[in-house]
Amino acid sequence: MSAALIGLNVCVAAITVLGLAYFSRVRMPRPPVGKYEAPDVLVVMGVVMVAPLLYLELPRTAVAVVFGLVLCAALQFTLAPLLGGLKAALLAVLAVAATGALALADRTLAVLVLTDALLAVAVVGVATMWAQSGFRSVHTAWFAGLLALYDLVATGLTSVMDRFAAQVMGLPFAPLLAVTRGDPPVALGLGDLLLIVLFPLVAAKAYGRAAALLAGALGVLASSAISVLFATGTLTGAFPLMVVLGPLIVAQHVYWARRTGGERTTAQWRAGTSATVPATAASPVLLAALAAPSALHEGARPGDWIALLDGEVVGTGASAGSARKDAARRGAEGVPLVRQV
Repeated sequence: MSAALIGLNVCVAAITVLGLAYFSRVRMPRPPVGKYEAPDVLVVMGVVMVAPLLYLELPRTAVAVVFGLVLCAALQFTLAPLLGGLKAALLAVLAVAATGALALADRTLAVLVLTDALLAVAVVGVATMWAQSGFRSVHTAWFAGLLALYDLVATGLTSVMDRFAAQVMGLPFAPLLAVTRGDPPVALGLGDLLLIVLFPLVAAKAYGRAAALLAGALGVLASSAISVLFATGTLTGAFPLMVVLGPLIVAQHVYWARRTGGERTTAQWRAGTSATVPATAASPVLLAALAAPSALHEGARPGDWIALLDGEVVGTGASAGSARKDAARRGAEGVPLVRQV
């Protein structure tokens, strides 16, 4: 069991890294969802709460078909930016069909491996789409907090998730990252995996690389810590991981929001605007650089952007991105801080 738990967390870490790599290199088309608001988070939360109850009332075959269709759609829009829409659709259909055929042939190990691989790709795509389409850090924090309360009730205080896991375990396209199907199985729920992958992407957009790396590391560490408790026999039954992961996400959101003075919008992230610490928290060297004129700074007009590195103005431009490009053109090394004059 210990080897299976290690394998599970290695998979979680690999999917988290894959998510960060995909997010940084791929720009997904923004769906026509408008702007995310608090009620949207409540709607998503409502779907999460109701879905397991509905699946418990469906025959297992129907549950597999529903999950297969959802997974096929998620695979298509995840692969489309890389392969093109038609090729992505064909590959998604073939992958889902192959998994279904192996299930009919009772090839359980092959079904488990393929389902995990397809689920990993789909989670990366869904998390990237949410992060790039306007899902903010504050939304993720609210979602994680509400999901922690729900997980406490559904997994810790009632048998809802135990019955749901029993219903879907062994099915093709089951919403579980499963390593074994024993008793107890070694698996991670889809909701837990999605939040572990999602928050580093949202943190990268909102606050920058340091926040993303911290979020990814803490997510994997949370999963690993619970696995240690299972390996030592301290835990023996299903555990609501979101009870640990949810507060971690909320705490990180609060920390970075206070440290930077607020998160970047999607538009600012796409424009390359840096997540910056408010001037009241800046070092005296930085404040002096902003106040003291320089050859570049003096030429900037009100509304222009300046790039600062090691207390010196190293570039200017009409936008944050152009100021950073000007700094790079002038030979500045490192990532400059950008400010509007």
